[in-house]
Amino acid sequence: MSVLPTESMSEILEKIVSYGESHKDEFLGILEKVVNYESYTYGEKSVKDKCGLYLEELFKGLGFETWHFDAGEAGTHICGKYGSGKKKIFLLGHYDTVFPTGTTETRPFSMKDDKAYGPGIFDMKGGLVGFYMAVKALQELDIYPEGTELTFFFSCDEEGGSVTSRAEIEKMAKEADVTLVTEPGHKGEGYITIERYGRDVVKVKAIGVAAHAGHHPTCNPLVEIARQAQYINDNCSDGEKLFASIVSLHGGDAGATAATPAEGYLITDIRYVDDEHGKIAAQVIKDIKPTIEGMKIEISGGVEKPALKQGEYSKAAVTRTIEIIEEMGYEYKPKVLGGGSDGNFTSGIGCPTIDGLGLNGEFLHNPREYVITSTIPQRVALIAELIRTL
Repeated sequence: MSVLPTESMSEILEKIVSYGESHKDEFLGILEKVVNYESYTYGEKSVKDKCGLYLEELFKGLGFETWHFDAGEAGTHICGKYGSGKKKIFLLGHYDTVFPTGTTETRPFSMKDDKAYGPGIFDMKGGLVGFYMAVKALQELDIYPEGTELTFFFSCDEEGGSVTSRAEIEKMAKEADVTLVTEPGHKGEGYITIERYGRDVVKVKAIGVAAHAGHHPTCNPLVEIARQAQYINDNCSDGEKLFASIVSLHGGDAGATAATPAEGYLITDIRYVDDEHGKIAAQVIKDIKPTIEGMKIEISGGVEKPALKQGEYSKAAVTRTIEIIEEMGYEYKPKVLGGGSDGNFTSGIGCPTIDGLGLNGEFLHNPREYVITSTIPQRVALIAELIRTL
């Protein structure tokens, strides 16, 4: 299926869409290489670096000045800069995936009908190639906007919580006028991610007294942790804008030993639509008190990602995104997601952020993950036109 220009398209946008159509095979060839260079978040650095360094060479070929941030065993963050001027646009993405090293041995890049498959193809290697092709289109069509500086940061640890990358992402976003994020672009045309929930990860530890199970122990941390799990579940969820999930419980031996442990803990994942609901969650956690005499409670963790919200400061960027989508003949379809991205950080420091600009597809973090190949020209054109006109 071809993506044809509509009557409402400007001449320039028509050229970009047509460029994407005529270069789709090139796009898919590069995407195949990026997908088959495995980059599991917790995989070996030497393996992940092959993917990162391949991406770096691609952007060097476009004239980008590039540099690295060594994140130790987490891998290598790849950064770059192109052009100069007053307008500063930050391109943000990650090349790590949730699929263990070796996945491509049984499930490498493949295509069938209108879909391309492979580990990390949707989240979000397709989006990184989208950045590349968008800049290449602007250069080869001789429409790259004068006075525009592009920077990029491609993270190697986003799926692991952006532990080693957050500070640098926020630093680069503070110097930008707008951030574009090519996280997955949802199943059909016209979609972007307009908002994302914030996320807290909290550990609640109970410290009691180890005892013989047959001696009627009373200071049992497992009982305490069970009660705190119920407390969090009951008080940190409203069914719509705030919810908490107890994701793990720990304590005691694995077998049926005749002893109660001295310690136990739970980990809870809390999601909230905005910072006000984040404050409600924080207060619930702050109010945790022991329910058993002699028990001690220790709490650690907190905000992992602030909510990605749009406000007056981002109105111009959102409006322009809608205009481009509608100019191409699609209905604008904003999405609000519970999952976070590095765009939460850039939005959190006040940089206008447009997320969900990646390829269309479905089933991220799933062996069925795929991207829709027929709409690649449309997605490339959206990114390119944002760079050109924001």
